[in-house]
Amino acid sequence: MKFGAPENGVGRLLGRLLGTGNAERPPGSEFAFLLAGAGASNLGLAFLWPLTALYVHQVLHQSMTVVGFVMMAQAGASVMGSLIGGALYDAQGARLPLLWAIGSSAVTMAVVGWDRNFWVFSVGVCLISFAISTTMPIFNALAAITWPEGGRSSFNAVYVAINAGVAIGSSLGGLFASISFRLAFLSAALVTAALWAVMVPTYRGNAWTAVPPRRVAPHGDSVKRYMVGWQAVGGSTIILALALGLQWMAYDQWEVTVPNFMHSEGFALPLYSLLWTLNTLLILVAQPVLSWVVTRVPRVTTQLLMGSGLFLLGFGTLSVSHTYPAYILAMVISTLGEMLVLPGVPAAAETRTPPDRRGLVQGVVGTGGSLGRMAGPLVGGFVYSAQNPGHLFTIMLGAIVLGGVFYVVSDRVWKAHGRDQAPSQGSIML
Repeated sequence: MKFGAPENGVGRLLGRLLGTGNAERPPGSEFAFLLAGAGASNLGLAFLWPLTALYVHQVLHQSMTVVGFVMMAQAGASVMGSLIGGALYDAQGARLPLLWAIGSSAVTMAVVGWDRNFWVFSVGVCLISFAISTTMPIFNALAAITWPEGGRSSFNAVYVAINAGVAIGSSLGGLFASISFRLAFLSAALVTAALWAVMVPTYRGNAWTAVPPRRVAPHGDSVKRYMVGWQAVGGSTIILALALGLQWMAYDQWEVTVPNFMHSEGFALPLYSLLWTLNTLLILVAQPVLSWVVTRVPRVTTQLLMGSGLFLLGFGTLSVSHTYPAYILAMVISTLGEMLVLPGVPAAAETRTPPDRRGLVQGVVGTGGSLGRMAGPLVGGFVYSAQNPGHLFTIMLGAIVLGGVFYVVSDRVWKAHGRDQAPSQGSIML
């Protein structure tokens, strides 16, 4: 099959699902394979991550302090994976890094499921998190290549595919774990191995195997030109990653401190779980609506500011009312903000990505999000314990506002200094 050749049936179906039926060229089978890979890889990982704390504490009989260290190490592995995955894509293309990541994850999941040893599990989940995290910047980099006409909608679709995989995987993982933790882990290994087996024959086109062209640095300065830093990545991208990290730190309070607030106010655990069910359903069913909004917002920076405003409104609701309808309203508003910000950041990064650094730039912005998720439990837990818990939302509102300011600063820095490195395609407006 020729790279980029659209298949009308696949394109029409995806176009309807994504709400982009009027795109210049509908998405083809390679974009469909991309979405399937992004969703399935996270499906396997999602079998494991909700069970980590429970398994380490109840099955492996470790203290909650040890649980915290394991989860922090797991988050740190994700940070490293995002950076290294982007660099691997720039150096080797997509196929080999993806096959390595998915294959090694399947093997490690099987080992973790078979051997009930604390160190095997702890090292194993870190390796799995590292490997799967290397795929995220690759999938985002490929989104703009396999369907360039989709613009920001291609990144929205990857975001929805990942969330669909997480939703299905976490649900099945919990169901299988109620029978046996070993069954859950080995099932994750089986799903991931099946994905690897599908990738081997299908991820063969030019999009998967081509290595991004490298620019020739003048005056023998090639080493400096390819160093990871301000010159190679760009100050605007680092500011963009910092903005995402700040807002992720705030958004992560839905997982870290909000359940404690709700418990202290007498709400049962199923009512908290219902909020995340609402979050998942909204992400999956509102994609056509999101695409409709995105097509009418010409600049991705405006999209990011709209999402920041929704984050602000959602956390503002939490700060003034703690009734259950207020929690529902805040979750709906915050989820809509998430749907604008999380796919909007990689789309913004694409606008300022030179072709030979596409993977690295996506890795840097992904790392910003991972660092925010690492900081969320630390900052949220400290403020909740050491200060008046009511002050927590005020601090997080400040982080959201600062993130929005950084989106604007990143935009201004790019316009002032970075346009000479703009990618050749212009389907996404900054």
